[in-house]
Amino acid sequence: MKPFTQYKQWMIGRYGEPLFRVPVQLAGSCPHGRCAFCSENGSKAQQTQQQESPFEQIEAAIKFSKRRYKATKLMLYIQAFTTDLTDPKQQQLILNCLDEYNFEAVSIGTRPDCLPPQAIDFLESLKNRNPIPVEVWVELGVQTANDETLKTINRGHDWECSKQAILALAERGIHVAPHVILGLPNEVSNDWKKTAEELAKLPISGIKIHNLHIMKGTEFAKTLPPTMNHWEYAEALMDFLRRIPADIPVMRISTDTPDDQLIAPHWHLEKGQFLDYVIQQMTCRQISQGDLTSGALEYRKSGKSKTPPLPHSMTPVITADGSVTFFSNDWKEHYHTKSGARLEAEKKFIEPSGLTEKLKTSSVQLLDVCFGLGNNSLAALGASADAKHNLDITALEIDKRVVRAASKSFQTLETDPVNWKMVLNELLQHSTFHIPHSTISLAFGDARWLIQNLPDDAFDIVFHDPFSSQHCPELWTVEFFQQLHRVMKPDGVLLTYSSSLPVRSAMREAGFFIAETEPGCRMGNGTIASPSEPPPVFPAIEQDAQVDQHRLIPYRDEFLCATSKAILRQRQEAIEK
Repeated sequence: MKPFTQYKQWMIGRYGEPLFRVPVQLAGSCPHGRCAFCSENGSKAQQTQQQESPFEQIEAAIKFSKRRYKATKLMLYIQAFTTDLTDPKQQQLILNCLDEYNFEAVSIGTRPDCLPPQAIDFLESLKNRNPIPVEVWVELGVQTANDETLKTINRGHDWECSKQAILALAERGIHVAPHVILGLPNEVSNDWKKTAEELAKLPISGIKIHNLHIMKGTEFAKTLPPTMNHWEYAEALMDFLRRIPADIPVMRISTDTPDDQLIAPHWHLEKGQFLDYVIQQMTCRQISQGDLTSGALEYRKSGKSKTPPLPHSMTPVITADGSVTFFSNDWKEHYHTKSGARLEAEKKFIEPSGLTEKLKTSSVQLLDVCFGLGNNSLAALGASADAKHNLDITALEIDKRVVRAASKSFQTLETDPVNWKMVLNELLQHSTFHIPHSTISLAFGDARWLIQNLPDDAFDIVFHDPFSSQHCPELWTVEFFQQLHRVMKPDGVLLTYSSSLPVRSAMREAGFFIAETEPGCRMGNGTIASPSEPPPVFPAIEQDAQVDQHRLIPYRDEFLCATSKAILRQRQEAIEK
């Protein structure tokens, strides 16, 4: 089950299959002038740029949709600039288009201040036309509920105008899909929350959302307001979706502006990759569309709502030392070695890090990358139990589901410094946990993004514990190790269970000196790394001239956002070359 209502699946449920849009331009301008974000062509569709008459545009668009998507059901989509729905000529053009072609529905993009009673009468007449009525949608350019922003972007109307337009259309049985832009100048998260919450009160039938993008030939091209990268926008989008009722189809979540027209932002993800990223993040964090609406919050307060279900893979697996791990279907690996989950934390992370000795002389800042069930952080708390100095742990984890599963299945021992089930529940609810001399802060999300928000030279110790480089290469690249190098103090140490050659090559290229750890207990050797020389008690690792050089080629992720498949493919191509 997807974490938000995707438009395509919603259409299949409503119409039996997706309706493919056939874009057509009827208007040549907007009545009030141009908004600060609007391009010279009024957002005309790319596949109809070369056609002049509406019927030429329709023919070109139908051929395109049938050739590319094998489309059989169509929707007339009147976009670009603002159609004057009171103009008899434009009304007749719309009627002619509907008479000439077999459209299941018509969707008209317009502004809230261009819908006088005569326009709404015309739209209602389309809904009831003979002999074949069509479903009528209005994609309404709301953009924001903030009146100051609407002035800034030269919108020409206020929020009350948008609100009244939505109410008037819905009263006549016309579907309304507001269009919203996140990231408009001077707006912050509270503004986006307000827009979502105001729309959630109204009878909307769909919603289109995208990030602010700056196109050539716009007013924004002259001032260049700041724009969001894909991580920032994804966070804003997910929070926005959580405030929109769950049954509202989400018709768009990002833009696809052609590169030759785009000034900013320049993302390094394709549209489909961004969609996959948002779905992954919402699924792993166990959040969904509508879960922050007033109705959902009241339902939770009533005690009737249930905790989101855990994946079937979250069945406890007992390791050789009697401690619990899980198998991940997403990454096709167990979270810990079968030799012992707790044993691995002690032998591969705590002991070689020298944490106990460090805490005798000073406070320690520890970064736990890939928190998982929390064994490494728990073991660190155990090492600090009698320390006089503070231990502050910053933990990063992508999957809230494993933390929740651990909070139900973890086996807390009498010798543990804390009740770990209780700690995990506290972290799930509040993201932080405190005991005397120790603090844990847990952040959920893609570690590649989270680490970019951490300060330079901050950590004495880093525990690096992702799934293996074959299944999770994203966190074993040169670029990710460069980020780890950046956030570590010069005399800090990084511990990982891996002894992989491409991993160690990536560490070296990122500027680390590396040595080998030997945990024993039938566990393979690990690696300790430092921005300076590694501790002398560990044998330094020299490059072996006899090793096949292909095996030393590291994983790369230039922009810290590539998919695992892309990273593996890039390395394979490098090997073949």
